[in-house]
Amino acid sequence: MDQNKYNILYIDDEENNLIVFKNSFFRYYNIFSALSGKEGLRIIADEEIHLIITDQRMPEMTGIEFLEQAVMLHPDIVRMIITAYSDIEIIMRAINKCGIYQYVLKPWDSRELKIVIDNALKIFELTRSNKMLMESLKQANVELEEKVKLRTLELNEKNHELEEINQVKDKLFSIISHDLKTPISSLSVLLEVFMNLKDNVSMEKIEQYSSKVQSYIRDVMDLLDNLLQWSLAQIGDRRTKLTSLNLNDIIDKNVNFLELTASQKKIKLNKEMKSGELTVTGDKEMLNLILRNLLNNAIKYTGLNGRITVCLEDQNGFARVSVKDNGIGIAEMDTQRLFQDNNFVSTRGTAEEKGAGLGLKLCKEFVEKQGGRIEAHSELGKGSVFSFTIPLN
Repeated sequence: MDQNKYNILYIDDEENNLIVFKNSFFRYYNIFSALSGKEGLRIIADEEIHLIITDQRMPEMTGIEFLEQAVMLHPDIVRMIITAYSDIEIIMRAINKCGIYQYVLKPWDSRELKIVIDNALKIFELTRSNKMLMESLKQANVELEEKVKLRTLELNEKNHELEEINQVKDKLFSIISHDLKTPISSLSVLLEVFMNLKDNVSMEKIEQYSSKVQSYIRDVMDLLDNLLQWSLAQIGDRRTKLTSLNLNDIIDKNVNFLELTASQKKIKLNKEMKSGELTVTGDKEMLNLILRNLLNNAIKYTGLNGRITVCLEDQNGFARVSVKDNGIGIAEMDTQRLFQDNNFVSTRGTAEEKGAGLGLKLCKEFVEKQGGRIEAHSELGKGSVFSFTIPLN
């Protein structure tokens, strides 16, 4: 069978007609033949048929009855019917119902029928091409919709990132314009008052002014340091440098560094080393900043004659550092918001110290970069505990 030829099924209950049809057209098409409608249905179930030509008057099943079933099984096959002149009215009524392309009157002429068949096959090819085109368009539409969804999702993510960047920028400007300006302005006013009254100022006042000047300068330095580290972290320029470190030495250094600050509020700084010396894998500068921020916060929110304890213990392959104070504490709602990325929780200290809310954000980011976790537990009026973990070496 020639695979390049169209397949035509011819149905007629007279065998001679089948022979004549096949002899007339076998050179042009692949011819399948059947003596009844039932046999024709079996053929179209097994073979790929492009065109059906059936006689109308057959004993068991008329041509129209056969085509009614064929159109339900294979709606794309082109259908033609051969009929006597007396059956034309019946055929005309059935054309729309059976989807008949054309009827041919008996006796048919092979040359004329060849033209009709070729035109019918052109219709078949056009229908098939249109169907394939529709499927391609449908698939292209599905792919386009997926691409639009993906692009929309990407655009929403970029917009979300842009909003976060704008929030960071707005917060940075707010800190620079307010939180940094306030202590510098206060320092300027204090120095101006000191200079105007220097001849009439007692030693006691000089000590008070000096203490305030030191406090303002320390606040500014801490804020500038946090701003620098936070800005580097936001732009991804702060890389983690992990080395083997003695955590006890880092704790000692930061406690000793801040003892003078704590003494100004008569706060006792204690160390409670529960596990002896612990060696961790961490970033030295990050650990110093974390401890300095947590100790500064504890001093800021602890009143006169308060107590702060730094605890170190071994906990399931991690070193756990806790900074405990008996200060003013934090409300439960604010405790839950402390480490959220877009929230900057700041409260004035017991001596009206001002913060920008940056320190804890840096602590969280730097602890997590070293493979640890940070958490806070607090109760208003009873103090706070800030703890973080670092992997042991």
